[in-house]
Amino acid sequence: MEHRMRPLCNFLPSSSLFSLRSFSLLARPWLQLALCLSLVVPCMAGAEPRPENMVYLRKIDPGIEQDIRYASAHNFTGHSLDGYTAGECLLSLDAAKALARVQMALQAQGYGLKVFDCYRPSRAVADMGRFATEPGDPRKAEFYPRVDKQDFWRLGYVARVSNHSKGSTVDLTLTGPDALPADSWTPSASQVDCTAPYGQRWRDGALDMGTGFDCFDERAHTDNTMINTGARDNRQTLSRAMEKEGFTGYSKEWWHFTYSGESSPKNVMDFPITPLGASDALDTSHQLIVVTTKNWTDIQGTAQRYERQGNTFRKYEAPFPVVVGKSGLAWGKGLSSVEQREGPVKREGDGKAPAGVFKLGTAFGYDSTAETKLPYLALTSTIECVDDSDSARYNELVDGATVLKVWNSSERMRRDDDMYRKGIFIEHNTPASPASGSCIFFHIWRGPTSATLGCTAMDQADISRLFDWLDPRQSPLLVQMPEVEYEHLRERWNLPER
Repeated sequence: MEHRMRPLCNFLPSSSLFSLRSFSLLARPWLQLALCLSLVVPCMAGAEPRPENMVYLRKIDPGIEQDIRYASAHNFTGHSLDGYTAGECLLSLDAAKALARVQMALQAQGYGLKVFDCYRPSRAVADMGRFATEPGDPRKAEFYPRVDKQDFWRLGYVARVSNHSKGSTVDLTLTGPDALPADSWTPSASQVDCTAPYGQRWRDGALDMGTGFDCFDERAHTDNTMINTGARDNRQTLSRAMEKEGFTGYSKEWWHFTYSGESSPKNVMDFPITPLGASDALDTSHQLIVVTTKNWTDIQGTAQRYERQGNTFRKYEAPFPVVVGKSGLAWGKGLSSVEQREGPVKREGDGKAPAGVFKLGTAFGYDSTAETKLPYLALTSTIECVDDSDSARYNELVDGATVLKVWNSSERMRRDDDMYRKGIFIEHNTPASPASGSCIFFHIWRGPTSATLGCTAMDQADISRLFDWLDPRQSPLLVQMPEVEYEHLRERWNLPER
């Protein structure tokens, strides 16, 4: 009972925690191919390294926004695809450089790019094949309301062997000042037909393109005449900019383009998509929050914000006090490997806040809207975070009113106090490993001497300033660790002086 009633100090909505489901094979040739792939791919898992010419787009142009849908459950299958262990865009070097030129040209016109998918491991293509053989349509109402999923191949919406697996194909959209702000997706989000009017369907932070991404419908065909004039103009703007740099579109998907440079990879690849390492992520970040404590067991610390200036970071405004876990800090599962480091390692329920380098995600709070550039989630009375390490929903945000309960421990996010009136997700233990710690975030403290059970807490005025300052387009990161560890890693990771 004490475990259930404790204040939640770990919160991360991880919609990518889905197990592979069993499937029955139908007597069709393309399904036999899918089965062959599904049998071969697991044997190759982890065996194929990333080729040197395949690069992270974030390292080439961090200004291009990313919303990698197949790393989450917000796609037509309703689960994260096999091989997507991180929401990162990888492309061949030439394709990535060409896309950066597209971004530069569009920015001169007041537009920008947001990518939904890039390189796709062949095991993920096989995963799509498995989905087509299984009963159930968890996201049909949003992505294919008028199509039977067994017809995906016949209609050309899914390929048996995808060009995405060759490393030079990208799915993307157009951003601009007239775009509606992006919504924060959770598995409990209501499904709206992807062909619904712009203001009604899912808001992805892009301009009106006539349909949403991955919309299996004739309205998504590039030259479809049933969409409004503004959406047609936006499609043409995107297509012209892409074609100028050597990309060719696909007639049935307005978002799909393939780069055809001479050095483009020709073979299908299957290496998994993994997170950027800490050093690479820091090199592409333009906003840092550095939190340090005196030692591993101290509960009080100091936070300092930084902004990139050329190849270095400069301090932004004054530092402010924070509190961490009641047992101090321990190495967490973020962007840096902790296996070979000295010091404690975070575990579920240990009362320690995670040390390391972490991405920052969605903001959340009690108000229906918030003044922030971050995606924002308004908390309701039924939203909870699962901290049961034995549950398939571990480290996941769920709506208890709509999801079958398969956990023994969770915390409701809408509280009677102000601790979660404003908060920001810290992407720790994603994808989740059992017992490695769940649901970590910034939130409002009880006071300057009151520790948390694993989060980093601060005065409400300071978290409000983070709401105003943080910008996902700047790839913000949290660096959190004891002072001695920070100094030890500072030169190696090119961290700023404290």
